[in-house]
Parts: sequence; structure tokens; C-alpha cells
Amino acid sequence: MALKYPEKQLIEIARSSDQYFRLHDRIEKPDGTTRELFDLNPPLKVIQQRINAHFLKRCRYPEYLTGSLPRSSYIKNAARHAGQGTVLTIDATNFFPSISDELVFRIWNQLFKFGEAPSQVLTQLCTRSGFLAQGAPVASYLANLAFWDIEPHIFRELESRGFQYTRYVDDIIVSRRRKLSSQEKSWAIRTAQKVFLSKGLQIKTRKTNVMDRNKQQIANNLIVNSGRPSGGKDKKGRLRAELNQLRQDLQNQTSSIETLQKSYTSLRGKLLHYRSTNPEPAKKLIAELDLLKF
Repeated sequence: MALKYPEKQLIEIARSSDQYFRLHDRIEKPDGTTRELFDLNPPLKVIQQRINAHFLKRCRYPEYLTGSLPRSSYIKNAARHAGQGTVLTIDATNFFPSISDELVFRIWNQLFKFGEAPSQVLTQLCTRSGFLAQGAPVASYLANLAFWDIEPHIFRELESRGFQYTRYVDDIIVSRRRKLSSQEKSWAIRTAQKVFLSKGLQIKTRKTNVMDRNKQQIANNLIVNSGRPSGGKDKKGRLRAELNQLRQDLQNQTSSIETLQKSYTSLRGKLLHYRSTNPEPAKKLIAELDLLKF
């Protein structure tokens, strides 16, 4: 078998799969809700990695899927909507906990065409308490495949009317070269929302944004009004303020060396991230950061 485990052992692990998941981190989001990230213990982690290698990584994913896939990134996703007349963004609520074992079973059974018994075992191996667990090796791949039966139709429907459609995990972005009328905006939003609604996911209404060219257009936390995504002046200002604060804390010795080093590592990561869209300003800030002495 591709997973290199005896069938009986795989079934036993599948039946008790929840015990191999462990909470890795709990992140408070800006809206006050919490995102839980999980890691896995052996042997389930190894099994999921093999599921990726033998099945999920071998899929040919359509170009409109850009999240957590090889040669894709949030920057490339945002770039598809740069310089457009109108940009629309749609977000799902509690995305990963909303991808149920039923949806995962359908992926294995109806998309991969595995039999009912193998599909059930694979589903149990890939889910925790009946849902996808964010952070697990298989989670992002299965999240991309969750809407395999409806998303291609929605994409073609939008494309036939001149719209650009992409999905970066739980963020759908729709745009068009010219500015849209109110009627066109409403139609595009209703059409794109069908992807999530078709599987019972809820739309985060307050994060459904309509942005015309004459206002700031944000896609994946990047400004896309011009021909290429940018971090924007606000991002640079926040990073500069964080650098100044770290410099001041270091000079005043208001924190332990461990805390300062942790802040340094965090800021450096943010600057490297910022460099991918704003290379020159990021280069200057990184140079200043590297001058700090611990």
C-alpha cells in the first residue's frame, strides 16, 4: 500500500486519530475570535505526510487556487487583482473547523474515486473531531479541494463575464478591469459566495469588501491599486515604530535579553516578509535592525 502501513494498523490509527493531534498555538484574531493551530504526533504525522506525497501533491490544482500550494503565494494571488477597476473580497467564518469529515469523505470517494471503506479510513486519518484541523499536513490541500465539484463552474461563470476569480484558502477575491455598476457588484458577490454557501459555510459579512479604483483596494493585506501589490506606507510606519521601540527597549534595558531577542526575531521575520513586496524600504529597515547590539 502507498502509505506503507499494514491495513489493520491503519484502521486502528484511524479510529483513534484524535489522540495524535496536539494544540500547537492559539492565536487571537483582530475580530476577537481565536484560531487554533495543531501539530501531530507520530505515527499519524508520518501517515499524513505520505498521504500528501502519494495523493494530494500529485493533483493538478487550477490556477485560481493559490493558497499553500507549490509556486503560489498570497502575493501572487493579490497580483492577479492589481490595477483593476473594482475588487471584491469575500471571507468565510471559521473556515477550517467548517470543513467537515463529510466533505473530506466526498473528496476521497467522489473526486479520487476510492471505495467507501478506504475513503472512510482516509477521512478519519485526515480529520480531528470530525473536521479539518488547521496546521495538519493535509489540511491546506484538502481545503483547496473542498469545493471541487462547484468551484470550477463558478470560476467559468465569472470568467465568461470578464471577471477575475481566485481563492487563497478562505479568501475569495473577484475583480474586473473596469469599474462595476452596483448591479454587477451584487451579482458577482452572490455568485462567488455560492462556493462557500454550497457546503454550508457561513460568510463573514463584515469582511465582504467592495473597493473601486478611486479608493484604496486591499487584497490579502496588500494594496493593489497600482500594477503590482504593495505593503503601503502604513505598513512601513508600523515596522519603523516597532524597530524604534526595540531600539529604545534595548537602550533602557527594560526587558530581559530573552524577550528582546524574541522581539528581534519577530521583527526580522516581518521585515523579510515586507521585503517581498517593498524591497528598497525593507532593505533599509533590515540594515538598521542588524546594527542593534545584544
